[in-house]
This record gives sequence, structure tokens and C-alpha cells, in this order.
Amino acid sequence: MNYEQRLIAAAKYTYADDSASADAQPLSSADLGVKATLKLHQVEGVSWLIRRYRLGMGLGKTLQAISLLSYLKVASRSPGPFLILCPLSVIDGWKTELTNFAPKLKVINYVGEKEHRRSMRRKMYEHATKESLQDVSKMPSLAFDVLLTTYDISLIDQEFLSQIPWHYTIIDEAQRLKNAQRVLYSVLKGRFLMPRKLLMTGTPIQNNLSELWALMHFCMPSIFGTLEQFLSAFKEAGDPLCCNIGKANGQLKILKYILGAFMLRRTKSQLVESGTLVLPSLTEITVMAPLVELQKRVYMSILRKELPQLLALSSGGSTRSLQNIVIQLRKACSHPYLFPGIEPEPFEEGEHLVQGSGKLLVLDCLLQKLHASGHRVLIFTQMTQTLDILQDYLELRKYSYERLDGSVRAEERFAAIRSFGQRLSKGSSDSEADDCGAFVFIISTRAGGVGLNLVTADTVIFYEQDWNPQVDRQALQRAHRIGQMKDVLSIQLITRRTVDEVIMRRANQKLQLSHNIIGKDTADGDGKENGKGIPGADSGDLRSIVLGLHILDPLESSKGNSDKVDLSELNAMTEKILALRKEKQLDKFDQKFEMNYMDILDGSCSITQGISGSVDLEPVVDEISYQSWIEKFKEVLQTNDTPTMEMGSKRKLPEENNLKAEAARKKAEEKKISKWEALGYHSLCVKDPVFPADKGNTSDPGSVHFVYGDCTHPSKVCPSEPTIIFSCVDDSGSWGHGGMFNALARLSPSISMAYEQASEFGDLHLGDIHLIEITEDSSGNSRSSTSPHTPQWVALAVVQSYNPRRKVPRSNISIPNLEDCLSKASYVAAQKSASIHMPRIGYQDGTDRSEWYTIERLLRKYAAIFSIKIFVYYFRRSAQA
Repeated sequence: MNYEQRLIAAAKYTYADDSASADAQPLSSADLGVKATLKLHQVEGVSWLIRRYRLGMGLGKTLQAISLLSYLKVASRSPGPFLILCPLSVIDGWKTELTNFAPKLKVINYVGEKEHRRSMRRKMYEHATKESLQDVSKMPSLAFDVLLTTYDISLIDQEFLSQIPWHYTIIDEAQRLKNAQRVLYSVLKGRFLMPRKLLMTGTPIQNNLSELWALMHFCMPSIFGTLEQFLSAFKEAGDPLCCNIGKANGQLKILKYILGAFMLRRTKSQLVESGTLVLPSLTEITVMAPLVELQKRVYMSILRKELPQLLALSSGGSTRSLQNIVIQLRKACSHPYLFPGIEPEPFEEGEHLVQGSGKLLVLDCLLQKLHASGHRVLIFTQMTQTLDILQDYLELRKYSYERLDGSVRAEERFAAIRSFGQRLSKGSSDSEADDCGAFVFIISTRAGGVGLNLVTADTVIFYEQDWNPQVDRQALQRAHRIGQMKDVLSIQLITRRTVDEVIMRRANQKLQLSHNIIGKDTADGDGKENGKGIPGADSGDLRSIVLGLHILDPLESSKGNSDKVDLSELNAMTEKILALRKEKQLDKFDQKFEMNYMDILDGSCSITQGISGSVDLEPVVDEISYQSWIEKFKEVLQTNDTPTMEMGSKRKLPEENNLKAEAARKKAEEKKISKWEALGYHSLCVKDPVFPADKGNTSDPGSVHFVYGDCTHPSKVCPSEPTIIFSCVDDSGSWGHGGMFNALARLSPSISMAYEQASEFGDLHLGDIHLIEITEDSSGNSRSSTSPHTPQWVALAVVQSYNPRRKVPRSNISIPNLEDCLSKASYVAAQKSASIHMPRIGYQDGTDRSEWYTIERLLRKYAAIFSIKIFVYYFRRSAQA
């Protein structure tokens, strides 16, 4: 029996088992042991999973997966334990659904910091030990039925987790396993004992057949064999350019037959058409935005600068250089301010931010109308720097918003999601709308494009697209899913005739492979792909993108006002865009349109049903067109001597400009100090530290000590020694109340006076540290007049920004600014032979503990560099308090 026959035989066996179970009585919620009332397709799905449990294979969805685990426990089919692996962003959702719908399952949420997990392991061990002592003849039971954790923790704690014999394992967002060479794949397959596995993914194939094989082989290695066997059997099916259409179609038919036995796949559109599911309609619009003049200059400057690499492409340029070109061009399409040195100084909010990008002009018109009509909006971007610009824009327009990117801690993510998820009751005013939830949620696609339920939004805008179209499809499902009550409008902003449009056209072609093998609407589940640089783009993808740059006409782009934006026409276009939400077609569940701003200027109707294929991006044609375009581009450069724009940091400016800028700064500084002296103000701000040379094996390497007590009374720990009390403040200039503020005020009134005076004279900036010597007590009496005293100072570290317009005006502690302040304080402490005394930063206000470990590493670092002692205080409150 050859490889293909073996796969077909396994599929036939599975189909036969399905047929034998066709007349069985449908399962009820009571049979499954769940509180939820399952829909018909969910009951069928759980039944399908139970049948595959006997065979040890399958793919499914969340509630159906929970129902399966509950059934296995309630029906005594398996005692457990069960393992669920998923991304951090959906842990909260899994925990909630398990608690609500399967209360008979004991669930442990195995996440958190290292010490917390160690404590959980200790409790598990103690429970198992106690059980074994009670009855030595039985296997000791565990304290849980289901252990819920993340991929990362499964790798970090693999020594512990791999020792547990998991009776059933569920892996959510299983496309993380699409690469069999990745560490996660190898560890789970090689070290963990998991005979039965359920993979959950909306995108079993994103780029090529190798990904599909990796998932199927992970579940059923004995059936799906090696990658070489799989690719050999279905080579033509996986090649979109295959010339032998008959052979390719035959392989596709066989592959679909095999996958149908092992993969449960039903799309929303199928369920809507069958009447099983009721969902509002989805309208998708691709909007071609113009390049404004500043964008065009930046875009052309990049092409001019990278001309040698573009010329070398035909002879095989390096992937790294191609990747850099594509990234820079994409930034120019999003906003020129993504490049240092482009935004005019001094930096201030203004209309220049909006006028600098064609995409932002279109977005501005859209959001004005969406806000006026009471819609809620999700905006997805690829780059977190773009989120910074959008946040500045939302502040400028005073729109309420939430933000989610990879840097946002888990607790803040959940809080932002819950805040945005608050529904607005009918008849509520605009002010109540702001209180009930933000108008806009700006999200990094990679951080929040999967697993989240954001059905309170009915409009999804993709400001930047992902090279892999499946990723954007997944992000769209955050709003268009079960629970959505309104028709959903999806808008993809594309800068016309640029690398943006090339990526979009290529992405649409890329969808064809998954459509051929799996079928349409492959992204109705939750999925994402991880990568660096341009996620989802390999060297071949990058080459094809650069070859497609020929769609930009160099002659047209050299004209200064060819894409001048007419705001009245822009408003007319956005009116048409928003009107499409209401234009439902009776025979279609979802609709796709393309709209071109430049066609509107020409007086034509620019709404195209479906996605235009007017740009030919076949590889052979690309090569020919690209060579012609390069020659034309060189001619334009020879006739146009416009200099290349400088887009690097100021350090890359010519040396003369650096010298001039330095002289100007020095002059301004001298003028400022002269003015302060005239007004009687003397800055207490500490200068940048001078780091000591390498000390080798020093006799005093410095140290960090943890003590109980009040850090404002360091003499109890270090009597007769100079001390510096270190405390964090914000840049508001308003002295606070409670905690350290009251303690420092009791120590000396000069501390708050010095802080407020620094703000009054504009001497309070993030990263500054103000050193105040304590020469008097709280009553204002000179300390030296009563008794000799050891020198003591207070170091106020400005590490938090304050903005009254933010929902939470005071920001979290900035770690980079805190490091600057610690280096300065440590330098001063070394100069004065003093020790530093400080509270445990963030300990009282519930700051993420992982952040404290970062701070602790910084303390040890600077204690060692400057050979000083740092004392960290735990404040022990009185029993009465």
C-alpha cells in the first residue's frame, strides 16, 4: 500500500465510523455535563469530536471543545487530566467559559510569574502526596481536571508539565505548530505525553502545503508520514502555477476527501445559508487612498536611495536588503512621521499631523461621520509606531479610545477589552457614550488580532495590512462573530499605486491556495502567525513585492501636485463608503467592493464589485515590467535633481549641522541659566553620570538589601552614614498626598517647595532627578542648630508623565526614565559616599510583578557599577491600620 492509498484507507475507515453512528440519539446538554444550551451545529460538532476521540484525532472550536472535556469526565470516558494550550490574550476567555459552562470541571489557571507558578506546583505536589498516602493501591489524583496555560509557559516549565500523563490535549490557535522545525512543535511532540490531541485553528493552511502537513502529522504521525511523502503525493495541488490542470484537480479532490475525515470545518456563511446561524451582514471595502505631496517625496527618496539594490535585484539581491526596502516604503505609505527628522519642530499637535498622510485624511473623514452616527470602531495596524501616531491623532480630535499592543500587560489588556466591551443602552447621550465605552480601539494586529470578542464594534478599519491575508481575516472576526447585533463594515486603507497595493494584490492571489484545498472563508476561526521583519513573507514573497513596484509611474510621481487632495471630494467618497453598509444584496451574506479616490476626481463612479484585478502581477510579466520601470525611473532621476530627503536620526545629519545645532542648544541653555540666576532660581537637577572605568575585581562590588521599615528614616538602618532617599514623582509639578508624599513632607517642607519651584521654572522633565539636601526638620528648624547630623538628601526622580486628558492622567513608571534616574542617583551616592534608601517601587499600587524584577536588575546593575549600597524598604503597616 503506497502513501496515498494509506491516507485514503484511513479516511474511509473514519467515514465508515461516522455512518455507523448516524442513527445514534443526539446528545443533550445534560449528557455533556454543561450548562450552556448548544446550537444544532455545536451538538453535531461535539458528536463528531467524541467519535474522533475513539480514533484519537480531530479539529474543533471552543465551546464544543469544552463540551467534549465535560462529556469525557461526566460519562467516565476519561478521568483526565486535560491540558489546554492557548495564547495569553485568550486565557481569560477560556477560564470564563470553563467556569460558566462546565462547572463540574476543576480548572487551574497555570500562568503568572515564576514564584507564583512554583507555589502552584508545590500545592499540586502536596495534594498528590496526600492522596497517595491515603490509598497506596491507587494512582494519586491531581488537584485539577483541566490545566490552562500558554505556549511560552509550556516551554519554560516543560520539565514539570511533560511529567504529567495528559489524557487529552487541546491546542488553541494551532497554526503556531505549522512549522515542524520550531522548538514548540519539537518539545510538545517529543517530550509531552499526549496520546489524543485536538487542534483548533481557523487557518490550517496559510502559505503552503508544508503547514497543513505539520498540523496533520502532529495529530496523526503514523498516518501522514513524512513531509517528503506528503509533498510528493500532492505536489501539483499545492502549485498555483501548475500547467497540468487535470492532475492538479485530481490531487485536490483526493486531498479534500482525506481532510474531510479528520477536519471539522464549517464557515459562518455555510451556517447562515443553512439557517442554523443568524448573523448580521458583512460589507468589505478596499479604499485606494492617495499619496499626498510629503508622502510622495519620502517614497521617491527611498527609491532613489535604494536604487543600487533595486538594480541588483535581477541578479539576486539579498533578502535582508529587500526586506528593508519594503519596510521603509510601507512606512512612507502609512505616515511620513514614522521617519525621524520629518515631523516639524517644535513637536506640537496640529492639522499637519492629518495633512501628512493620505490614509489619515481618509480615516479622519470616516471617523467624523462614524462618531456622529454612534458607531464603534476597531483600527488595526502592523507597526506599534503607527499606533503612536494614531494615538496623537485621537488626542487631537479628542476621541475616546483604548489601545492594545504587545507591550500592554495582561491585566491592562483585559481591562481595556472589558472597558471597550461595555454596551451603550438605547437613548443614551454622547457623554454617556464616552462613559460606557471608548469610541475607538486601536490594536496591533499581531497582539490583538485573535481570540478577542469585540462585538460592541460594528466597523473595522485596517490602516495597515498584513502580508498574510489570513491574519487580517482573523482580526475582522473580532467584530463579525456570534453576538454581533449590527451589520459590520470592514474598510481596508490602501495607498494606490504603491507597495501597499502590490502586497494587497499578492495577498489576494495567496488566498487561492487555501481556497483550492480547504474552501472559501478559511478564516472563520481564530488564528495568527508569528514572525519577524515582514511576518508571513519569505524571500520569494519579498522579491515578488519589489518586482511589483512597477505599478508606480515615475513620471506621474515626479509631478508635484498630481495627487492633491480635494476635501469635498474626499467627503463625498466617505459618504459613499458608509452608505454601502446599508446596501445589502438578498442573495449574499457578505459583499466586497473596491473604491478608488482618483476615479472620483475623474468624475467616474469608483465603486467596483469584488476586488479589481486590473494590475497584472504574474511573475514573468513582473520581471519584464520591472526592468522597463527601472530604466524609466533612472531617466526621471537624471532629469529631476531633487535632493534625497534626510530620514535618519539627527546623528546622521552632516557634521556641520550637528555643530550648529549643538552651539544653538548650548546658547539656549546658557540663556536659560542666566534668566534663572536673575530670578534667584538654582537648578537642583543632577547632570549625566560619569561611569567609572572597569574596576576589575573590586573589593566592594556594591549590594542591594531588602529591609522592613520606613525609607524616610534611613538612620535606623544606617546610623551615622550619609544617605539619599529616592522617591518617584511625575512631571505635573503638583505635590501629591498620602504615602511617600506625606512622609517626605513631614521630613522637610523644602522638598515639596523645591519640586514645585522646578516646575514653575520649566525644570521638570522625564528622566530628571532633583537632589535636595535636608537642612531643616518638619517645623522649619535648622537640624544643625540642635545637634550634629549626618548628611541627608532626597532624590526626586521624574519617571511618570501626567496628562489630565487621559482616562488615567498619571502614566505608569517609565522604565527607561527610571534607569536614567537610578544611574544619576547612584553616581551622586558614590561621589558623596552615601547609601540609597527607597521603597519597593510599584509594590503598593499593584504594578505587574514582572516589572519589579526588571527594576531589581537595574538596582543590582548600578549598585555594582558605582560600588554603593541600595536599601529597598517594605513598609510594615501597624495592626490598627
